[in-house]
Amino acid sequence: MSKQPKLELIYFNLRALAESPQMMMHYAGVKYRYEMAWDYYGKPWSEAKPEVPFGQLPVLVVNDTVHIWQSGAIVRYLAKLAGFMPEDPVLAAQVDAVFEQTQELFAPLNPTVNVKTGEEHLKFKTMFLSSFPGILKNFARQLELSEEGAYFFGSQPYYCDFSAYHHFSLATILQQDILNAYPSVLHFMAEVENLSGVKEYLASRPEIIDVGTAPKLIINGVAQPTGCLLYTSPSPRDGLLSRMPSSA
Repeated sequence: MSKQPKLELIYFNLRALAESPQMMMHYAGVKYRYEMAWDYYGKPWSEAKPEVPFGQLPVLVVNDTVHIWQSGAIVRYLAKLAGFMPEDPVLAAQVDAVFEQTQELFAPLNPTVNVKTGEEHLKFKTMFLSSFPGILKNFARQLELSEEGAYFFGSQPYYCDFSAYHHFSLATILQQDILNAYPSVLHFMAEVENLSGVKEYLASRPEIIDVGTAPKLIINGVAQPTGCLLYTSPSPRDGLLSRMPSSA
C-alpha cells in the first residue's frame, strides 16, 4: 500500500455498521480515528444530520475532504486500499454477493440488539430467532463449499467475511448457542477471531450490556446508552476515538 490517507470513521454509540470497517482496518494495519458524530460535527446529531450526505452514518472521511457514506461503499474502498479486493471479476462478484447477503441481517439485528427494550425487544427477538436458523443454514452451506480454507472463499478473508462475523456475533447475543448446529460456521468464527489485529480489536472494543432492557456500551469503565444522542460524562471520545491498529 502506498502512503496511507488520513482516515476518520464517524458513527454513533452502537455496535453496528462501523464494526466491519474497523475489523478490516485492524487486520490490514490501517491507521484511523473513530469519532462520535457529535464530536466530529460539533453539535448534536439532530442538528448535524441535514449537513451529512443523505443524512446517514457511518461516514468515512478521507484526507479531511472526501466523505464516503454507505457502509458497503466504505468496506469496498477499504478492501481496495488494503489490497484484499479480489482482482478476478467473478470472485469479486461472489464476495460481493455474500457481503450483500450479510447486510440483509442488519435490519432485524440492529434494532433488536441496540435499540429495542421490553416487549418490543422480545417481539423482535422472537421474529429474528424464528427466521435466522434457515438463513444460517445457507451461509453454512456456502462455507462448506470453500475447500481450501475456513473463510467463504478459501484461506484469505475478504470483506464479506468481516461482515458475516459481525452479524453472526450479534446473533449470539440474542441466543448464545445459535451457531452451534453448524461446525463450519463455528470454525469460521474462531478463525476470524484469531486474525492478527482483529483479535486485539475484539478484545479492546466496548462491551455491550443490558440488551433488551437498556442497552449500553462500557466505555472507560462507564456504561453509556447506545444510540445517536449526545453524552457528555465522560465523552465517548475518550474511549472510542483513537482506534489505531497495534502494528501502527
